[in-house]
Amino acid sequence: MRYQGKITDWKDDRGFGFITQNSSNTKVFVHISAFARGQKRPAVNELVTYECIKDEKRGFCAADVQYVQTANQPHKPARGAYAKKQGQGILTPLIAALLAVGGGVYAWQNATSTASGSYPVTESVGIQRLAEPLAPTSNTPAFQCQGKQFCSQMTSCAEATYYQKNCPDTEMDGDNDGVPCESQWCG
Repeated sequence: MRYQGKITDWKDDRGFGFITQNSSNTKVFVHISAFARGQKRPAVNELVTYECIKDEKRGFCAADVQYVQTANQPHKPARGAYAKKQGQGILTPLIAALLAVGGGVYAWQNATSTASGSYPVTESVGIQRLAEPLAPTSNTPAFQCQGKQFCSQMTSCAEATYYQKNCPDTEMDGDNDGVPCESQWCG
């Protein structure tokens, strides 16, 4: 059976209050969970309908609470629900456009670097493209010290060995046996 009443006490910070029944002036406990999702927040003096259930801890409680619409008070959709519907129309195409642009830029960068045949070491926004080892010539060393310290930054055993012998502050020989990156490159 549904009853009608008015919210006479509401503690919004704690999410509960009381409804006073119209016909008997009986107060009934109401928790925020008794209101449907998407409805506006409860407030004092709002007219509501509800079902009454018996709770072992609190006695009689309101359940399935709904606002009463009057001629003076037209129904407005909940603010959160309205905002979600509005945002979905704009947000989805915007995300799709950003993904398309990002994919195009990525493809263009990879196509230009592959077409040119060079693979420079670059650092951009924390991403590092690793260089292919150069073939050693009589005058040019195969590698150069560029601040790499760890095995995960190396591309080959030859590079790891070069860094360990020629570059400062490397941490690639955990067991100090002279062989770098044994579990990744030189094992």
